[in-house]
Amino acid sequence: MGRDSLSELSDTFTSQGFQLTPLAYHNLGSSNRLIMLDSSYIELLGWEKDKPIERAEIANQAIGLDALVFRTQNADACYSQLKESGFAVNPVQDLSREGEFMGETVLIQFKTVRFSEQPIPGLRIYFCEHLTPKYVWQKQWLTHPNQMQYLPQISLTSPDIAQTAAAFQRLLNLSKPAVVSGSNAIQIHLPNLELTLQAANGSQGASIKDARLSQSPSDPVDFIINHHFLTHH
Repeated sequence: MGRDSLSELSDTFTSQGFQLTPLAYHNLGSSNRLIMLDSSYIELLGWEKDKPIERAEIANQAIGLDALVFRTQNADACYSQLKESGFAVNPVQDLSREGEFMGETVLIQFKTVRFSEQPIPGLRIYFCEHLTPKYVWQKQWLTHPNQMQYLPQISLTSPDIAQTAAAFQRLLNLSKPAVVSGSNAIQIHLPNLELTLQAANGSQGASIKDARLSQSPSDPVDFIINHHFLTHH
């Protein structure tokens, strides 16, 4: 989340060897630039300076690591499953922005499933169906000067890691083997990355501690994005 400092945040990542997609504008009133990776991406999200924010759900979010977005292949089915499971979900929302593909202007389209009440206190979570993925994962955006290509791990903190892990298991419909408990942390194994939950006594809710990037699948970590990085560069 860059709020109205999206340009400055983009410069921070560019200076560290990341190639960003061009500035784009959502139909809902926000702007973004992306750091494209092998099977995921990091979204730098905000809005133009001196303009009111039109998206209520991000209006009061602080600058920093803000949200986890999970991919779904069918937003309508995802909505139905979440609603049947007792989650407070909003109706499926259409999201789009203009982009470029092979020299032509195209409309990049998504469907999102958001919550009226977040399933894990402290975290902003939603699901996204990519209707035009080939416009997003373009080869030209997948190569970075610093050679980062993968996002193998996201670390989170929580005052009750067992409760948070159980919420993720229910939210993502995970099998028991996907959740591994250790003495000081819990690992949640997803198809393309690992969520690590660490205890944080005294905190009011869960939060994203850092995102760990690597140059190859076998590298444990080559680059860490955390609060210090986002606020001190």
